[in-house]
This record gives sequence, structure tokens and C-alpha cells, in this order.
Amino acid sequence: MEKHKFTISISGSKKEATEKINALAVLAAHLSASTIKGFAEVVKNDPAKIEFAKHYLGLE
Repeated sequence: MEKHKFTISISGSKKEATEKINALAVLAAHLSASTIKGFAEVVKNDPAKIEFAKHYLGLE
């Protein structure tokens, strides 16, 4: 599989931005593009599902 390099900007402190990009890299390495796109659609348009998922995972 080909590898590609991108430059992106992430808001937040240096520590938070680093944590975010590292987590995104893990997701990108293990999930298909269609799955990630599906997750992004839910995050963007269905906050109730995100709150449910956070509760299920014990986050916030």
C-alpha cells in the first residue's frame, strides 16, 4: 500500500494536538476510509450518539 504525507493544523495546546494526531493516526492505520467517513458523519451530525459512545467508553 502506498504511503502519503499530509500537513494539517489542529487547535489546542501542543500536548492536546499531539494526542489528537496520534489518535487519528491509529484510526487511519486500522480502519477503512468508509468507516472513518461514517464516524465523521456521526460526529458532525448526531451528538446524541457521541454522548452515548462517550458514556459507554467511560469518557467525560
